[in-house]
Amino acid sequence: MQTHPPVTTREKDLDKALKDTFPASDPLSVTAHLTATPTSDSLVESDRSADHPGTVTVYRIVRDEQKDKPFAGDAADAGRWTSEGTPAIYATLSPGTALLEFLAHCDDTPPASAYLARAQIPVERIDVLQAYPSTWRQHPYRRDVQQVGDAWSAAHRSLAAKVPSAICEEASNLIINPAHVDSPLIQGVQVTPIGIDPRLRRIAGS
Repeated sequence: MQTHPPVTTREKDLDKALKDTFPASDPLSVTAHLTATPTSDSLVESDRSADHPGTVTVYRIVRDEQKDKPFAGDAADAGRWTSEGTPAIYATLSPGTALLEFLAHCDDTPPASAYLARAQIPVERIDVLQAYPSTWRQHPYRRDVQQVGDAWSAAHRSLAAKVPSAICEEASNLIINPAHVDSPLIQGVQVTPIGIDPRLRRIAGS
């Protein structure tokens, strides 16, 4: 009979694997069980890019077929905050959270090739979504939660919207509207291959 390691042991393994993958970019622990709090009504100073004043650096992990245009696209599959057909690209504010989100959404074994994409978005082009149902964490995704992102996208209120992450309690994600008139302001796109630590592959596939 196959046995699984205790949850606490697996989380320690995940923390160490993430730390080794991104040795100087993230907090020591991204799996700590914290009490959920509403998304901040502003982007905190630590979210802002030190190298590009007035901007925020955003990250996402993409597959081989997405690496040429990692922040472009039209109609998309359904996500937590948007329904199928709504133009939406999901990104994060740290590379570690981007990797966690990517692994969490892999239906099977993570692909052999993956890429870390990053870009800068002007701070003033980012809205903060604060009014959303208390059920936003639930899975399968809820229609009433998706309607929040759908309404934001349809209104073209901003290039991006900050929302809480269900994967990492105190982290935040960004929904980017690639159909927004300000999409050319997504600048400094860089794409680099990323090696996924074997321990992360093992945990993601278990």
